Amino acid sequence: IGFLKMLTGGINEIDLIGGDAGRRCMVKIMDLRPKSAAIGNRTAGYGYENTSHYKNMTLSFHGIGNIHAVRDSYQKLSHLCTSPATNDVQWGQLVEETKWLYHIRLILSSSWQAAFHVRYNRLPVVVHCSHGWDRTSQVCALSQLLLDSYYRTRVGFSCLIEKEFLALGHPFHTRCGHGEGRGDVGSSSGQGGGDNGQISPIFIQFVDCVFQIVNQYPDYFEFNTKYLLLLSEHVYSCRFGTLLCDSERERETVASIRQRTPCLWEYLDSFPDLINPYYLGNKKSKEQNDGDEDVDGSGGTLMMPLPTLLRNVTLWVDRHCMHGPKPTLRCLPADVLVRDNEHPLLEKNDLNGYILENALAEASKWKKIAEEKEEELQLLKTASVKTSDE
Repeated sequence: IGFLKMLTGGINEIDLIGGDAGRRCMVKIMDLRPKSAAIGNRTAGYGYENTSHYKNMTLSFHGIGNIHAVRDSYQKLSHLCTSPATNDVQWGQLVEETKWLYHIRLILSSSWQAAFHVRYNRLPVVVHCSHGWDRTSQVCALSQLLLDSYYRTRVGFSCLIEKEFLALGHPFHTRCGHGEGRGDVGSSSGQGGGDNGQISPIFIQFVDCVFQIVNQYPDYFEFNTKYLLLLSEHVYSCRFGTLLCDSERERETVASIRQRTPCLWEYLDSFPDLINPYYLGNKKSKEQNDGDEDVDGSGGTLMMPLPTLLRNVTLWVDRHCMHGPKPTLRCLPADVLVRDNEHPLLEKNDLNGYILENALAEASKWKKIAEEKEEELQLLKTASVKTSDE
């Protein structure tokens, strides 16, 4: 019990560990909506489960925001990261006020709790929201990412997205607005892809959640943060058909996407620098071949203390500040750590020194570019003066 309390950190402890009621529970139902939203849905004939109709079942609400809350938060964050007038002294406060990181923490917390029920309480967990293809896909996928090391490999991660988002009907066209300009109406699915009210960065939010886990525990993943960054870029590039259309039927039958476009996963696998060379799975495979147990002794699960996961959530600078007007330090993947005396003037694993070194090199590069441009302007001005004199 003490170990489990340490893992939960007192967050929703009664529901996660429970007492006599928890031991009698046979099925755990997680409603990802705020309870107020679930009650409001009853007026439209929906609602939520009545616990009196289900024996030995417990129901909990997790308060994750809907697509409108996510869209509003993302728009605030994008404006903050791309505005030259942003007050950098209050940067941390302004980022938190967008509530983007708050939504990330809610999703990570719910995913961790679902994984906890499966791993430690040995309970089947039913997860749902309003439609089942937004918040449900996010939480189910992240829970499996924590529970099964297979999904932390490149092949497994692509299978996870194919299974929880593509096969279960996450509407990429509707949520991302692929090919829809502002004010356009109609879509290939007939569901109003031009309706800005249905556009929301749900999949980007999921990739951001994965980034938080990879950023904190890089050695447990075969891929690095560069892999996630490139994946996030091609959500909107429409270069690959993997993340297009609203359903499997549209991809396979209506548009024949797979036959007409390249595969995103094959493209990502073609870059060796997206692989984490310090992935524990490589060591685990070697030791298992020698007859040893798992390296982490957990059977492949990644169950960190929940407060540790939530308190270390940070802004994904590489993604959100990519096109910002101000310089920022990049979120470097684990393979830039100085591990083999590559930089003799730095202490081993001196990441801060390595970041500073790269920042100074970047500043020198841009200074040189600025000087070259200044020389070009001077030459153009001189040529212009000579032409006017003649």
